[in-house]
Amino acid sequence: MCASTPEVSRSNNHRAVRRVLIFTLAANLLVAVGKLAWGYHANIVSMQADGFHSFFDALSNVIGLIALGMATLPPDREHPYGHQKLEVAASMAIGMMILLGLLEVGRGVWAAATGAASPQVSPAAFGVIGVAIATSFVISWYEKRAAKRYDSMILASDAAHTFSDALAGIAVLIGLVLVRQGIPSGDIFAALAVMLFIGMTAYRVLRDGMIVLVDAALLDADAIREVVCTHPEVRSCHYVRSRGMPGSVHLDLHVTVDPDMKMEQAGEVLLEIKARLHARFSELEDVLIQLEPHHPVHYEDVPDNLV
Repeated sequence: MCASTPEVSRSNNHRAVRRVLIFTLAANLLVAVGKLAWGYHANIVSMQADGFHSFFDALSNVIGLIALGMATLPPDREHPYGHQKLEVAASMAIGMMILLGLLEVGRGVWAAATGAASPQVSPAAFGVIGVAIATSFVISWYEKRAAKRYDSMILASDAAHTFSDALAGIAVLIGLVLVRQGIPSGDIFAALAVMLFIGMTAYRVLRDGMIVLVDAALLDADAIREVVCTHPEVRSCHYVRSRGMPGSVHLDLHVTVDPDMKMEQAGEVLLEIKARLHARFSELEDVLIQLEPHHPVHYEDVPDNLV
């Protein structure tokens, strides 16, 4: 049986990620509708805010599905490296959605602190928020596991977003307990603590997206050189640079060989080095090697951070 090509594997991954997003979209919509409906029915402002937070989860799923469809487009003249970074753009958008959810939770907390109306806390309210919290935790676990399996930034970001929704739900639950105990102010402090966790989640998602957008190194240069320099014909390796995104890394490097080596043999050395790198680093999408004669002009005066 023939091995799958990188293109086929990537296409299968995108289809699997799409299925995960469709499932989580449906689940998030059900959770959002349940919390919003009961929140307004029982005048529970914190549950209303948490319902809007869940709605942002569903909206992020829609953004992810749109971006994922565009990311599967093949490379073209205007986009020779493909469209995978559209997934990163969607991940950044999800990070912004988390911040919007944070603001919405804050609005709900302020409304609860300054409002005169009292929430109607009943066993049904505990049931609604309990089911919502459990659902959010399950969705987050499911997405996080799928993100690792398919090397998907968008699933990892959405899993963090859904986890923040579960934390917000816990704040609502604590608030309901405190209201039943006659300590309404405890609800506010618990919600503020969870808002801090939501903000940290937004920071992590946006930070991970920025790492890709600014072309931060994704592979250890020393590890690359270790693999390359095991080839008996390689004299030196420098200008090692990697960029891209998890699961789709582009690698550039310079390699010097014997100045008297014939072009045909040099081409064979290049192919052997590429094969060794692909075998060691499965996430490599493309390797660009510049072969140079081993003269001082090529390997001296290389910046220390690119040696």
